[in-house]
Amino acid sequence: MNTAMQTNDFPSLRKVLDISAYLVIGPENTKGRDVATIVKEALAGGITCVQLRAKHSDASEIVSLARQIADVIEAAGKSSTVAFVIDDRVDVAWECRCMGIKVDGVHVGQTDMDVRYCRQLLGENAIIGLSAATNKLVDLVNELPEGIIDYVGAGPVHPSVSKPDCGVGDDGKLHILAVQGISTLADISRYPVVAGGGVSVTDVPELARTKAAGWFVISAIAGAEDPQKATAALVKAWLSVREK
Repeated sequence: MNTAMQTNDFPSLRKVLDISAYLVIGPENTKGRDVATIVKEALAGGITCVQLRAKHSDASEIVSLARQIADVIEAAGKSSTVAFVIDDRVDVAWECRCMGIKVDGVHVGQTDMDVRYCRQLLGENAIIGLSAATNKLVDLVNELPEGIIDYVGAGPVHPSVSKPDCGVGDDGKLHILAVQGISTLADISRYPVVAGGGVSVTDVPELARTKAAGWFVISAIAGAEDPQKATAALVKAWLSVREK
């Protein structure tokens, strides 16, 4: 029996994936507030993609958080438009999908499970994102067989306290890309690029003038006093350029 097929009961969002406004969130980022509540507010503000990144949680804790987030997305009527992925833990994403929790896929880094095996495990309907911090890594990503990944996560635009591993290349060094570096990666990538790492609302218009498909943030929303208002401001800044 093809195990992956057991996890594919949900409509795939691969063809409608929108990474223009991408929230990365975990218990470490919310200043003690409930993760699902922050996600609910971000959805109201216009977020288009959610990634659960719970680096210090065990599998059962991540499953519980995933269920809460999936329920919030469903309650907002956005299960068919807002993708929900889990960071790194392909095993947990697979478990959630087997349990009927609507997790749409995973985002993995260069040192996590090989994306070709992620695809085999999760099936053709799942979304798979892959981090790539340097031109060399993007060149390697471009050589992947068609259909393995859906987008590239690039950064950091600035040094990031919330995601210090963002931008660590295959040489083990941190590469600060700034907007110009993001622009170059977006130009050479075969895949849509979502850019982040220390991004604030003031960076978004400049990012929108590149070929990047969107921005991702952690603290700019998860740590904001008013997450809905912060999200709306980020989305407005992006659209102020992209809708012209």
